[in-house]
Amino acid sequence: MKSLKGLALRLFRANKFIVFSSILSIAIASMLALSMVLFSFNAQSTLKDELKQMYGDMDLSVGFDINQSKIVSPSLTERISKNKNVEQLSRVSVTHVTLDKINSSIYTAGVENNNLAKSRYHFKQYLNDDSIAMNKGLAKTLHAKVGDKVSIQGHSFTLVELINDLDSTGIAPDMILMNQKTAKEYNRLNDHVHADATYLLIKATKETNVLTLSNEIKSYDKDLRIDITEQDPFIKNNLQSLQVFVIVLSFLVLIVTSLLIISNFELLLYKMKNQFAIMRSLGATTKQISQLIFTQSIIINFSGICIGLLGTFFSQKYVYAWMGKFFKISSSPTQFNLGIALIIALCSFIIIQLFLLIPSYRSAKILPLKVMQKNERLDFGYSKARVILFKILIGVSLFLIIASQVLPTRGEYGVFFLLIAAVLILLAFFIIFPVWLPRILERLLPFGQKIFGREYYIAIKNLIPQVKKNTLIVLTISSLMIIAVFGSVTLRTIQVTEQESLKNDFRTPIVVKTRLSNTKINSREFTKVVEKLPDVKSVSNFSTQGSAELQVAGKNIDMDYAVVDLERLQAQGLMSQLKSKPADNSLIISERFAKQNHLKVGQTIQLGEFSNEKQAVESKGSYKVTAIEKQMIDSADAYVDWNNGKLTNVNFYSLYVDSAHVKDAVNELEGIKSQFPEIKISNYEQAVKQATSMFYQRWGIFMVVIATLVVCTMVGVFNSLANNIYSKRKEYAVLRTMGVRPKGIRNIVLSQVTTYIIIGLIIGMILGIVLTYILLLVDPGKLIIDYRVIAVIIVTMITCSTILFTYLGNKIGNQNISLEITNDNK
Repeated sequence: MKSLKGLALRLFRANKFIVFSSILSIAIASMLALSMVLFSFNAQSTLKDELKQMYGDMDLSVGFDINQSKIVSPSLTERISKNKNVEQLSRVSVTHVTLDKINSSIYTAGVENNNLAKSRYHFKQYLNDDSIAMNKGLAKTLHAKVGDKVSIQGHSFTLVELINDLDSTGIAPDMILMNQKTAKEYNRLNDHVHADATYLLIKATKETNVLTLSNEIKSYDKDLRIDITEQDPFIKNNLQSLQVFVIVLSFLVLIVTSLLIISNFELLLYKMKNQFAIMRSLGATTKQISQLIFTQSIIINFSGICIGLLGTFFSQKYVYAWMGKFFKISSSPTQFNLGIALIIALCSFIIIQLFLLIPSYRSAKILPLKVMQKNERLDFGYSKARVILFKILIGVSLFLIIASQVLPTRGEYGVFFLLIAAVLILLAFFIIFPVWLPRILERLLPFGQKIFGREYYIAIKNLIPQVKKNTLIVLTISSLMIIAVFGSVTLRTIQVTEQESLKNDFRTPIVVKTRLSNTKINSREFTKVVEKLPDVKSVSNFSTQGSAELQVAGKNIDMDYAVVDLERLQAQGLMSQLKSKPADNSLIISERFAKQNHLKVGQTIQLGEFSNEKQAVESKGSYKVTAIEKQMIDSADAYVDWNNGKLTNVNFYSLYVDSAHVKDAVNELEGIKSQFPEIKISNYEQAVKQATSMFYQRWGIFMVVIATLVVCTMVGVFNSLANNIYSKRKEYAVLRTMGVRPKGIRNIVLSQVTTYIIIGLIIGMILGIVLTYILLLVDPGKLIIDYRVIAVIIVTMITCSTILFTYLGNKIGNQNISLEITNDNK
């Protein structure tokens, strides 16, 4: 084994540039994958830590507003504690006590000595009747330290702990913590309040829905104020989708880089196959050659992964800080999760090693003479089989695409059919491309000769025999363009679709929704409460959707209806076709539903609703079609008025609030949230900002990935092309003996390189658009092509290749002819 390693290293030294570029490609790929995945996990972990730091283990805070006359009584506390969904309850008594030293009233929280209270207020020491804790800022003002005595309203307390100043918790900057019973006594003396507690901290059981629990507790007393501890669902969903996006992109990075590594490794094997043939002739076995190649691939892969892992470790502090600021996500720059990093590194190692086994296996089991022949073989084997397999894969893909759109099961399996079809089309292309590429080059010959002259003709003629070695290069460029086109088009399409969706969701600047399906909110009462707010201009309400039976021509037709306040909707301009004052039996239907069922304005129809008691459709009377609307809220088939009094099998769902001062109105709505804890308040301006922020997070990461992929691809592709050109120096020298000048050699080199790059870019763009169209069939919509990203990649690759290979062409064209002809190029 030692001798094999030594031989592998000696061969590496002879081809050190190719080996170095392979290791560098692996290192860059693994660093990018590690950095992105660790960044995503770190952002998620940091958000959870911030939530934990802010609220501890509590899920609900229950109490009454200060201006209310009600208090938390022992009976209410006991009733809540006996709820089967409450795991732990902790009393908190809030008061103000006077510090004798500074004669100032300080916010004071009386807490119990349990884990729930400790997690919420971040103290550790046991607080008895004569001990307190305070924040560090207040202690500094008092010049007090742990163990000192502090006089409060004539009574001496021992300071047992200092807690951090945590403005983010919503607690007053200066505060004192004391035993709950002691604080309750001060509450009685100072404020004349005889309460069991000011509010209760509640931790729910694991499987409990916090919103449902809050609704149950609210039923004990409708005036209770309930604050729910939860992550912002917008941020939570954003980070979850961000993780998926990052992981998928990381996988694609590894795939593209693996193609580059295979290309480099194939070139390395090409240069060493003659040496392998000599070894076989001298008696080396297939197993020994196989072990040698396998050892080389392991050394290259392991070296690259280790460099990538170390590079990530040393640079992640700065990378995280930059990415956190750039993508506007809170992220700790100091935490390096070694476990996750090792798992990602191992996955990267395995994926890349599997790719490297392909050329290794093919190169090991060949006889010495076959090695020499195969090394210089120009054509691809199994061309007929490739064509047949291509046709089969395309046929299966077309069948799956059609099936995803027309079969009855398309709703359930359509997405999987389209994903499989997309993968099969890419696979079919990769299989057939080596057969098509020589034909493409052959067809370019006459046109190229007419436009660019004989040098282009010579370049393409010499290029055709090199197709076998350079197919992976073109596939790599195509793969890069597929990712660039698919990623940029998908993100831009999602952005436009999301903006249009937000416009449909926000018919007014503010929308208030319930987060419970079985809410107890009374729509009319809630509407009146919101209407009274100073900065609210107008309000309309909307219910959940119920199911009714439309009776037309002796047939029953299912209809999804929503109960609304038609006058208020009309006043807000949300019903453009309703011109007159609506009657109680008015029915507003959608244009789509009207066309399907041949309904017209002025038509009177009968409606029924299924009765669970009677187990039959019960008539709900006659309704008159008053208007037909093009766009209905939440895609309802019809609206009926709240005053109809018949179709009432629905609950409150949302309010549409109009205001000239949106921020003030939102603040006022937040003020009534304690009465209605289940409501969610959203405004269009904030939703657009959040959606834009989310988009630029993904767009920023995508740009980093694409920029890195472009650099990796250029390094790998240019290196492979340069080595291939160097291996054909003898041919260029022969051309010079035939009268081709150094300038002509440069033009031939540039023509060959540019042809490969342009073919790769064009095919990649076509496949990227095809792939995008296929996957957009999942949710058909307008496709937005981002031409800027595509143009930047094309210009960058062509410009850099022109500069580099102009220099290389001049260098080769000016070499000594006699030395070049005698060079074996191996």
